[in-house]
Order: sequence, then structure tokens, then C-alpha cells
Amino acid sequence: MKELVDFAHSPKNGGDFSAKPDMTHDAHLSRLNAHARLIEERGGYHRQEASLVLVNSSWETKERCALWLRTELKQLRDGEARVGTAPIRNRLALSRIQIADLAVTMLECLQVGDNLLCLFQELLNVDRHRKELATVDEKLEMAAQIEAQFILKGFPCKVQELAKLVSVRPSSVTRWRRSEKYRHWVEFYQNLWSEGLRDEYFEKIKREHGPLTDEQCFRMAFHMYQERVTARQAR
Repeated sequence: MKELVDFAHSPKNGGDFSAKPDMTHDAHLSRLNAHARLIEERGGYHRQEASLVLVNSSWETKERCALWLRTELKQLRDGEARVGTAPIRNRLALSRIQIADLAVTMLECLQVGDNLLCLFQELLNVDRHRKELATVDEKLEMAAQIEAQFILKGFPCKVQELAKLVSVRPSSVTRWRRSEKYRHWVEFYQNLWSEGLRDEYFEKIKREHGPLTDEQCFRMAFHMYQERVTARQAR
């Protein structure tokens, strides 16, 4: 028994595999918040109960949610057995990957070994699903940051151009712009860039170039900022 325990805690027992899920802290929090909203809105849970399902280490807090997910899975299976039902598209049931991701998330706060947990992720394709979501979130945030810069500079930010800059399809940008999450990030970066560049560069720009519009000042400030970053990288 001692040998098994020692092996489990040994840093050499991972082979060529990562024992930890490949998730950043921000992506992890974003996933937990998305799961909590799903449990509340679709499962009919209170916010506090949804939080317990996701972060509490007692297995008893998971049972009611697990029963609900089993019901969702049954509805999905029954719908798939009937031609023309399209249970996911018609919102009659959650998708398999949604159910699997939520189930694995509930397991993560229990005392389960990392390799066993990763095995369940890989069996259910949850690991690939999460990496894909993390990549999408990263590109969404990058697009929001670029759009915020365009707005501050007073330039139009066309869908096709923005999609090309972040290497996604134009339809993705159109969909992002309809989401509250994307609008939040655009506003966040507008405020961040505005405060930082005003404090750092505006006084110098107006002293050297006279009265300018805010848009003109931001164009110069972004250029000065980029020059500064490039010079720092060269050193």
C-alpha cells in the first residue's frame, strides 16, 4: 500500500502526459461561471446551491445535480432515437459535451487523483473541448482589445478586417459582437487604454503638437507606446 501511495505522489509517475488539465486561471474561472449560470438557468437551482455543486468537496452536494444531468442525458438519447427531433438545436436537452464537462467539473473538487481525473476528461473528450474553448476565449478577448483601440483612434472597425487580424471567420466576429461578454471586454479595454495613455502621453503630445482631438491624441499615443515596447524588446 505504501509503495502505491508513494508512486501516486511521485513526480515521475506522469510519463509523457500532463497530470494537470491544461487550463489557465482565467479560463477556469470563466468555465465555473458559465457552469453556474447553466445550473441556475436550466437546472432551476439557486446561485448558492450551484456554487456548492461546483466547489464543495462533499459528494452529497453533487447528487441532485447529477440526477438532473442524467435526466438531460436521457432526454438527449430519447430525442436522438426519434427522427427529426433535433433535441440539442431545439433546446430539448443539453449536448453530450456540456453534460460531460459539467460532470468532470463536479469531480474536480473531490479527492480524485490527477491522472484518474485526466483519464475521464480524455475518455469524454472534455480536455479537447476545454482547450478549444480557451482558444476561442483568447481570440475573443484579443478582438475586443483591437476593437477598443480602433474606437479610441476614431477609426471604423469592419468585421472582415477584425476577423483577419485575429484569424477567425467573419461570422465569429459578428456573433461575438452580439454577446454581452464581448461588449464587456471592449469597454474594459477602452477604459484601460484610455486611462493609461492619457496619463502617460497626452500632456507631452499636446505640448509638442498643440490642441488636438482625443482621437488624434490616441493615434499618436498608441504609436509612441508601440515604439517604446519595440525598443524595450530590442534591449
